Amino acid sequence: MSTIKASKFLFNRGVIKQHDEPIIEKNLYTILGFKSREDFENKASKRVNKEVWQLFIDCFAKEIDYAATEQVVKNIVCDIVKSSHGDAFTKTAHLILNEKQGSKKREKAIKKAIGILRKISPEQAFNELSVIKKQAKDFLQTDFFKAQSKPLPGFVSGGQLFEETLKYIKTLEKLSEVKKEALIKDFLLNHISSLNKKYPKSQGKREDAIRILSSDELRNFYNRSVEEGLLQPIASYKECKRLYDKMNQIKNEPENIVERKEQGEDLKKTGRSIINAINDIKRYREAILSCKDFQNSYIREKKEHPFRGNACQKMVDIYQERIIEYQEKICQNLNQIKEILKDIPQEMEISYNVEEFEEIIDSIPETKQFDGDFDSALICLSNIQNKLDIQLENPSTELIASHINARTEVTRL
Repeated sequence: MSTIKASKFLFNRGVIKQHDEPIIEKNLYTILGFKSREDFENKASKRVNKEVWQLFIDCFAKEIDYAATEQVVKNIVCDIVKSSHGDAFTKTAHLILNEKQGSKKREKAIKKAIGILRKISPEQAFNELSVIKKQAKDFLQTDFFKAQSKPLPGFVSGGQLFEETLKYIKTLEKLSEVKKEALIKDFLLNHISSLNKKYPKSQGKREDAIRILSSDELRNFYNRSVEEGLLQPIASYKECKRLYDKMNQIKNEPENIVERKEQGEDLKKTGRSIINAINDIKRYREAILSCKDFQNSYIREKKEHPFRGNACQKMVDIYQERIIEYQEKICQNLNQIKEILKDIPQEMEISYNVEEFEEIIDSIPETKQFDGDFDSALICLSNIQNKLDIQLENPSTELIASHINARTEVTRL
């Protein structure tokens, strides 16, 4: 009997014991091994804040010697450390604030300050950063700051320092936002590593849950949708993301409608501007043709009555000057239309043959001939105007269809 037990023990020594899958799966948080949503938020917040604070400290250590950020960073560093160490840090702060770069005393003081920052709790540090940010914002709203004239070159005023401080803290906040999702994801992957070994069959569910909970937007949407009954507590990433996209589509529909109306008004203005420009061009062209007729009559008269040659030539020159003047006006109108067409949405340019029109009018100013090229330009303009009219008279039904489809999908979910 003892021999049998010994052989069983030796046989099972290298085997990792796998347990049955957990029976209770209330939501995505419990799937990942947390007691509740609050448990996840507390643990994730603690871990992420710690990582983000260390990231901020690394920024301080690098940027305290940069000319563009030195003044701001050393003030922030000293304020945070003073909030923790009080008067005991006064001497060190004095060295950081007043010693020149390259000074060994300054370098030693900075090293000491960075060491203290690494030991300060993230909660205390972020609270102090919030106080510094609020002080800067409040000062920039004062009448005293608004009344200040621009500082002299090379002189940094108190107002400038508050402005730069506010900008710098905002860049830190953006850095935090960028890093936060990756930090939460790493935290969750580490958190479930033992669960994946213990409960391998539900590994897919945990990975799906991480994709939702590591994103602030999706996590907040999941929480709200579960409370409102739009999502089941055990929802897949695909279900959550699809509903999230559809709800955003519905939410943005009023903005799309307003944008569509504004686009329609812009198209009307574009159409009216093009019509006015075309009418001006036609009028100038008629004037050119009329001038040419008068020119030809004086040229004929000059040939038939040589003794009136000087007077006839003078009239020919006068009409030629008018022709040149009208040609310049036509060029101005064509260029004006070219500028107007830049406001047409990019997706319409191909269907409206805008590129063809631009190629035609680009060749006209060089030749100064308003015959075949000019007729082609007018045809292009007429086609563009007709399409603009059709666009305005028959608005697209895409928004309506999108609205119906979106609501149908939400109902199905």
